Amino acid sequence: MRLLKITIIFFFIVFGGLQLNAQEKWTLTKCIDYALEHNIQVKQTALRAESGKANLQQSRAAIYPNLNASASDAFQYGRSVDPYTNIFTDQNIQSLSTSVNSSVTLFNGLQQYNTIHQNNYTYLSYLQEVDEVKNSISMQVATAYLQILFDKELLEVSKQQMAITQTQVNRTQILVEAGSLAKGNLLEIQAQLANEELSSINAENGIKTSYLNLTQLLELDSVSNFEIDIPEIDEPSEELILEPVGDIFNKSTNLPRIQKEEFKLQSSENALKVAKGGYSPRLFLQASYGTGYSSARSKYSVEPGDVREIGWVGSTSDAVYTQGFNTITNDYPYGDQFIDNRSLSFVVGINIPIFNNLQVKTRITNSKLNLENSKYQLDLAKNNLFKEIQQARNSSVAALAKFKASKKAVDAQQESFSYTKQKFDLGLVNSVDYNTAKNQLTKSESDMVQAKFDFIFRVNILNFYQGIPFQL
Repeated sequence: MRLLKITIIFFFIVFGGLQLNAQEKWTLTKCIDYALEHNIQVKQTALRAESGKANLQQSRAAIYPNLNASASDAFQYGRSVDPYTNIFTDQNIQSLSTSVNSSVTLFNGLQQYNTIHQNNYTYLSYLQEVDEVKNSISMQVATAYLQILFDKELLEVSKQQMAITQTQVNRTQILVEAGSLAKGNLLEIQAQLANEELSSINAENGIKTSYLNLTQLLELDSVSNFEIDIPEIDEPSEELILEPVGDIFNKSTNLPRIQKEEFKLQSSENALKVAKGGYSPRLFLQASYGTGYSSARSKYSVEPGDVREIGWVGSTSDAVYTQGFNTITNDYPYGDQFIDNRSLSFVVGINIPIFNNLQVKTRITNSKLNLENSKYQLDLAKNNLFKEIQQARNSSVAALAKFKASKKAVDAQQESFSYTKQKFDLGLVNSVDYNTAKNQLTKSESDMVQAKFDFIFRVNILNFYQGIPFQL
């Protein structure tokens, strides 16, 4: 029995903990961090940056000498030329050759160094592109997050109004049953309640759609057990409106979208230098070392032979002898041939471009055009950013004014509705006037909620342009 209790307690601890973890609420920061880690577009731009890094490393390595080794083993049949003796022979030959080669460019109009600078700025632009995509994803997530908060407040407004209407329906039904009011009043109030129930259902569906949009941005497979944290949001005020447009723009020039275009411009400038270097002579140094083996080669040695009498001395009649020699043919071992056939060479050369079918001139022309286009791209990016800041700031000011007006309208409509409700309870106004006052109150409350979140979103955009993360 005791073991059973322990098992039950363990079950609730483990699975209860899992359920709590599964229902953990997601903050805006957590949503953004998760999206940046799992978003496919971010991963793709990161791969492009890695490719740019590899190109940069290759261009840096290009200034050093290369080194290559080769080896070949050949078989020749029939009449052929021995590759090491250059003598015709009819025997079959096996020849083995090996070599090591190296070359380095000493000067080519600084093309290699300018290529390094070009690839470096290209790589830096790719890194800024990664940050630009991350900023875009962050803004999309924040927008979806705010949309959920907005829909939830609309749903709360709808539920509050529906609760008021339900109370009025109950009261009207009692009065109708008592004969104090006509049944038409009850039907009109019930119709109002039905419309508000429909609005509440639409608000709930809007929340579900907003949750779906957010989970898709997060690359989550399911919406189940996903719930965002509801933060306390400050009421819009003038204190949250930031500096003038010019000051905000000056602080926003460090955004990745601007830095990316500036690095692209610097890359284009160095690309033009590389193209102009094509007119320069190329000075280079080459070195090679090689050796080999041929089966047709033999090693020869001379040994003393027989002594022969070849004549006499006339005056003395002494015999004259000569020493004979024998040529002995021996095999030429691999090791000996590899040592004896060694060769080493150094070459210092220069290539002078004279006429290359206008290829260099065409490269220079295209590089100049790309440079001009990069300047235009930078100016366009700055102009678009300035316009976006203008629009965001104007929208935030307009949203604040709308919020203040909506808040006054809500206060006025609440007082008006309270007065109309009292008159309706006394039977001094009909249900049509009551429903009209109530609908006006609901509309004012919805307008105030919309203006509130529009202001929060615009202010966060202005903060984001200055490098301040989204905050709620």
